[in-house]
Amino acid sequence: MIIKEFGNETEEQITQLKELSKNSNKKYIKNINIDLKKLKNGYQSEKDNAYYIDFEFRDSKNIIVLHDIRIEHNGRTAQIDHILISRIEVTVLESKSFDEELTIKDDGSLFVKYKNNDKTFPNPIEQNNRHLKVLKALINDKFELQANTKLFGGISFSSKILINPNTTISNKKLPEGFERADSYITKRKQEIDNIKGLKVLKLASKMMSINKVEELANFLIKHHKPFIFDYTKKYPIEPITTSYVKEPSIIYNKPKIQSIEYTCTKCKSKNLEVAYGRNYYFKCLDCENNIPIKHTCNTPNCKPKTRKSKLQFFKVCEKCGIDELFWENKP
Repeated sequence: MIIKEFGNETEEQITQLKELSKNSNKKYIKNINIDLKKLKNGYQSEKDNAYYIDFEFRDSKNIIVLHDIRIEHNGRTAQIDHILISRIEVTVLESKSFDEELTIKDDGSLFVKYKNNDKTFPNPIEQNNRHLKVLKALINDKFELQANTKLFGGISFSSKILINPNTTISNKKLPEGFERADSYITKRKQEIDNIKGLKVLKLASKMMSINKVEELANFLIKHHKPFIFDYTKKYPIEPITTSYVKEPSIIYNKPKIQSIEYTCTKCKSKNLEVAYGRNYYFKCLDCENNIPIKHTCNTPNCKPKTRKSKLQFFKVCEKCGIDELFWENKP
C-alpha cells in the first residue's frame, strides 16, 4: 500500500528551473543547467527505484510505502528516499544511480569513472544510518507503540542502499548493505509473504496491527517537512515589460473553466500555457512572449492568487471564498 507517492515536490523544482532557463538573465543559464542536471539525475534514480517498490507493494496488505520523507527531530534532519513499514520492521532505503561505471570500495565509498575525470562519493551506508537514527528517535520519542510491541523491544529498524539495475558495477559481488533495487524488492516481498509457522508465532508477540502500521505511516507524513528551494532567489528573472489584455467580466462559482479568452498581447495567439517564474504567468507557445496573470474580483481591495493542481490552475480569493478553475495546460 502506498500512502505517500513519489516525486511531486522535486517535479515542481525541475519545472521551475526549466522556466528559469528560458527567462533568467543569460549570465545564469550555465549554472541553471548544472543545477537542473543534478536535480534530474537524482530524481531519475529515485524514480526508477520507486517503480520497483511500487510494482511489488502497491497492492500489498503487509507493507506500507512512503516516498520522499524529510523529518527534523532534536536539531537533526533526515532526507529519506523510501520507507517500507511492515508489522515488525521499518526499513529505510537510499537510491543510487550512475551513468558511468561504479566501483564500491572496501570502505563503502563510491568511485565513479567518468569520461573526463573520476569522482569519489562518501559511503552512503553511513549517511543512511544517520537518517535511520533520526527516524528511530522520532518514533521512540513521539509515537505511542502497542503495549505488546513496546514490551518485546519495540520496532525493528533496518536500512539498505538500492543501486539502480541499469548502473554498471565493477564489483563481482555487492558488499553488505548494497542491493540491486529490482532483486532486493522481489526478495523482500517473498520474505514477508512467506513468514509462517513457528516464525509467525515467534514474531506475533511483538507484531503491530495493520491499523497501527497505518497510524505510524500517517504519523511520519504529519512530521514530513519538505524543503523546496526557491531558485528564483538564486536566479532572478528579467523584468517583464509586456502589457496584458484586461480580463472581461467573470462568472463565479462554476465548476468548469471560466469562459475567458486569453490571448497573447504580442501576436494575438491563443496558444498559451501557464508557467512559473517568480510568479505564475502565461507563456505564448508561438512567439514565446510572457504575459502576467492579473486576476480580478468583485470585492474591492481583494487580491486573488493562483493555485496549481497538476495541469490545472485556479483563481483563489480567501476573502470571498472563491476557488475557481481558470486554465488547464495541455499534457
